[in-house]
Amino acid sequence: MDEKPKLRPVEVFPVPTKQGRLIGIRDATGLSDRIISASPGVVRILQMLDGEHNLLDIQAVLTRESGQLVYSDEIKKVLELLDEALLLEGERFDTWRARIEKEFADSPVRKATSAGTGYPEDAKKLRTFLDRILAEAEGKPSAAEVRGLIAPHIDHIRGRKTYAEAFAALAASPPADLFVILGTAHTESAERFVLTRKDFETPLGRAKTDTAFVDALAGRAGRDLFTDEFLHRGEHSIELELVFVQHLSRKAGREFGIVPILCGGFTEAMKEDRTPLDLPGVREVIEGLQELIAAEERRVCVIAGADLSHVGPRFDGGEPVTPGALRDLEAADRKTLSLVGKGDADGFYGNVALDENARNICGVAPVYVVLKVLRPAEVTLLRYDQWSADDGSSCVTFAACAVA
Repeated sequence: MDEKPKLRPVEVFPVPTKQGRLIGIRDATGLSDRIISASPGVVRILQMLDGEHNLLDIQAVLTRESGQLVYSDEIKKVLELLDEALLLEGERFDTWRARIEKEFADSPVRKATSAGTGYPEDAKKLRTFLDRILAEAEGKPSAAEVRGLIAPHIDHIRGRKTYAEAFAALAASPPADLFVILGTAHTESAERFVLTRKDFETPLGRAKTDTAFVDALAGRAGRDLFTDEFLHRGEHSIELELVFVQHLSRKAGREFGIVPILCGGFTEAMKEDRTPLDLPGVREVIEGLQELIAAEERRVCVIAGADLSHVGPRFDGGEPVTPGALRDLEAADRKTLSLVGKGDADGFYGNVALDENARNICGVAPVYVVLKVLRPAEVTLLRYDQWSADDGSSCVTFAACAVA
């Protein structure tokens, strides 16, 4: 462990217990699947794990702020737990990461990471699970061809009604042969887009990646879009869409291929008052997708795995989310979605950029790309929803839209 420990990206969330409230701490990047529980007071220690404070510094601050002597052994125990859970930067994490990076590089497939946690691990149970979600669709989807889909990537349980509307619309559409799945990258990457040639494996089988399409897109981009390929290993935003695609394609008796693309954020463009097309590689990838899809004889569907706002202390350190704040949030989200409904990619981006994405909309890039690639487009909002923690610590919003 380093003398001045530095915390890796983590998520902190409440854990109610019979003995009182604890907090859970987990890897925000998904690289480590370990979760530790601790008392709420540990948050203050986490805040000082910035690579600038040593053990004595942390002890001094805690003692001064509490007015009571805080023993260094108590802080050491917390640091050891974090290090063992691979939540601190340092030799232990670097060694482990090098090992799993090699395993991923050597594997011909990207293995499922949400099976058994986000959805059933057993194939038969998973099909039943997905059918039950689809049965909750309340709308009457059109039989028109769905060229694109905007769906959540929150877990299936919390987003089930919105997933239901999205994929019921896809089920009613003539089946596609190729799915370009635009996932949200929750970890920073060197490029705005990250490709992989690996097939994706879930309990429902192995989905074949169209490597010819992937390579053609990479060639048009003129950049190395495989530099951060390892990010695909832990990112769930493609996998959660894929199991629905696999399930519906099996029901339709249709073979299909996929083009998995992770999309990074446009924060830099917002801060510099630029458009996404001004960022390196963005225009080339969008135009490349347009050209390749136009040249396809197969039916293509472009899916954006994109959640909307993330607010509350867990995400922005602000005040707890109140019912009034939820109403205001919905009004703001619906204004943003009205621009999506017009197929207006630039208007959508401009609306989010007005306040430099203060609502923490994580799916900006996938939504922007699907609207740009499929223009002109007729977009139908199928459902908008919110999930919020009972204690007001967090709220995530999401929507389903069909692009015809």
